[in-house]
Amino acid sequence: MAFADLNPLGALWQGHGLRCLLLPEDAPPACSLCAEPGLRTAPQRRPAAPPSRQGPHPDRRAVSPAPERSAPQRRESARAAGQETTPAAGPAANAHNEERWRPLPPHAWPAPWRERLAASRPGLVAWTYWNLGRDLCGAQDEQRQARRAFLQRLLGDLGHPAGTHTFWPACLPRGDADDAPDAENYAPHADAFWSGVSTLGARGVVVMGSAAAKALALPGGLRPLQQTRHRGHLIWVLWDVEYLLHEEQRYGAMLAFLRQALRHVIRT
Repeated sequence: MAFADLNPLGALWQGHGLRCLLLPEDAPPACSLCAEPGLRTAPQRRPAAPPSRQGPHPDRRAVSPAPERSAPQRRESARAAGQETTPAAGPAANAHNEERWRPLPPHAWPAPWRERLAASRPGLVAWTYWNLGRDLCGAQDEQRQARRAFLQRLLGDLGHPAGTHTFWPACLPRGDADDAPDAENYAPHADAFWSGVSTLGARGVVVMGSAAAKALALPGGLRPLQQTRHRGHLIWVLWDVEYLLHEEQRYGAMLAFLRQALRHVIRT
């Protein structure tokens, strides 16, 4: 228990006989009657509690970073997961492959292609389409006659000298095919085809139809009436013969395209 003198504010209580006040020891000075009015006492600072040590959170575990794997290890993991992809070949890669390609000698061709070469004549421009092999090796039918008549008309309208054009099939019968093979027994051979084009002395190839273009491994995205270069030869893409037989309105544009494209090949 502590004793404190009364300040002037306690004069009224002194007049009534108050002599002292009993206050607890931890009472703030502002509560004392001895405190002078108008003065603010500085707040007492409580001692800061020492920082408590917090243990590791039960849900948070220290995770050490995984060591970086080397490139062979990453490729091996991707191969095991079946996620390894082969980068697409760009224009530079295609050009490099074109430079590395060389024609095969005739003795390295399949037997049907060697036999076809012996029956073919050289020419500056080689023509091909998917059913050309059937037209050359198969039996006579109405479709074959219609295609033959269409090509004769087209070559006549071009009016080039004799020996300018030759026909070289995109696919031929397999080696074990029958004497009169069906359409399923025909198969393309891109290397034999392009080697034959070089052997026949052709400077360019007229490819008719997307089926023949795919069989000859031409670059994707080619459209009719477009020109490109493949394996050292100029390539002119047309519609398929069967399509042109029923689309007479395409004939004029096709004829104009061929006249413009072939004139440089014929003159040189």
